[in-house]
Amino acid sequence: MIKDDEMEQGSTDANKIFFVRYKELDIENGGWPSGEDKLSRRKEIENLTPLLVNAQAPLVICLDAPWGAGKTTFVRLWSEYLRTINVANLYLNAWESDFAEDPLLPLISTLDKWISAELDESKAKAAWSKAKRVVPGIIKSTAVAAAKAASFGMLDIDKELEKLAADVVGGAVGDIVDSFNVKQKSLEQFKKQLSIALEGLPDGQKNLVIFIDELDRCRPTYAIETLERVKHLFDLDRIIFIIAMNRDQLGKSIQGVYGSSFNGAHYLKRFIDVDYHLRTPSIKEYISVRLHEPEIESYFKSRRDGQYDHEHIIELMAYLASRFEYTPRDVNQLVGRLKLIFRSIPANHYLEESIMIPLLVLRQEAPALYTRYSKDPFCVNEVIEFLAGSRIGQGTFEHRIAVMFGYLLRPAIDSQSKEGMEKVLAPWKEWHGQVAEMEKSSYPSDFQRAIKAVLEFATDDREFRGRRGLSTVVFNRIELAGEINFS
Repeated sequence: MIKDDEMEQGSTDANKIFFVRYKELDIENGGWPSGEDKLSRRKEIENLTPLLVNAQAPLVICLDAPWGAGKTTFVRLWSEYLRTINVANLYLNAWESDFAEDPLLPLISTLDKWISAELDESKAKAAWSKAKRVVPGIIKSTAVAAAKAASFGMLDIDKELEKLAADVVGGAVGDIVDSFNVKQKSLEQFKKQLSIALEGLPDGQKNLVIFIDELDRCRPTYAIETLERVKHLFDLDRIIFIIAMNRDQLGKSIQGVYGSSFNGAHYLKRFIDVDYHLRTPSIKEYISVRLHEPEIESYFKSRRDGQYDHEHIIELMAYLASRFEYTPRDVNQLVGRLKLIFRSIPANHYLEESIMIPLLVLRQEAPALYTRYSKDPFCVNEVIEFLAGSRIGQGTFEHRIAVMFGYLLRPAIDSQSKEGMEKVLAPWKEWHGQVAEMEKSSYPSDFQRAIKAVLEFATDDREFRGRRGLSTVVFNRIELAGEINFS
């Protein structure tokens, strides 16, 4: 394998493209079980579905999980599973439509597409046509606009509503109470006609399921209005809403709109009947999914020791992510920087993941210590103590982690300062001596084996032959990506 100090620029591998954003998931019409179910959601979805299908509507279910826990993937997988068992359902990404003046419009549009494409029953379509025509009397732009539309024959509503609308247009009423009456009667007509349209659901289907996704990413006012529309217009038999959100975060956003004394969490209870807390994947599980994206897998397949490198990186990242209680957002930041670094390393060059991963994390969590270590490798024990926390004393690090610590120690040994090197290795040799005593027993502990591995990797010249100054190479690569943040 070519060494890093012999790097040649311009390799086609170095120009490999990595996607910063996730590629669109290929879930729809993909069958079941889905190949996109990377976090093993199948059992959870299949167990929830009978409760959903047999629930008494109207019902609003909150699918609650923190950011990055996979709510969107879960909802899309659930929607696809329902389709495979012939349960009609609709999906609306609220964040993609929060430019609308009124969230009712995206909801109406979603329903319209489904009814136009899926319902064959003429009575249902006729009822829906009437429901659409009273929408202008409900939207935020006031009932007067609706009344003007009625005067041009655009609304098909009962005679009483037509008369009142005409009076408003002619200025004969001009009272806000009558404007309110237009809205109220339009609302009644809408709900009545929608209920008739729902009679066109497929045989044997009790309820229409409507998924609303990413509500917590919307403008707080838009999110509030969406919930109000769901409550006031769609609180009907045969409609079940499943709203995916980080309930705590949305509650805080609502509090930001109404003031610190306002209880946003309590306010949300007005709109939600049932809470379901989505299982949060382990951070290692999430890391593994991110590092098995197709373009990353392709990169490691092109490397001679790619499978080992790939697995090693997952283990190191999981260890450090657990140590610093990383969220999925933190993992995304780290993976984004790794992609940039991978792009700079041809497949036939050393990857040096054992020192690259801890230094990436160190730069993020303790930039001052990172800078010190880059200039003075003799502070390495402080670095290791910081990265490991209490786990060295507890003896809970495994072989791959021991290798990482050994690589971190190596720059101090390469400095050729015997006095400094002995000082750095002293605590490890002391541990090693204790291990030697304990090894008189037949079964040495994992901790004993790990301490031996640290010393072996730190002091084995064969492991680092021709790779003097590897930390400098790694520091340079990290700085390449260090100033860029990924969401």
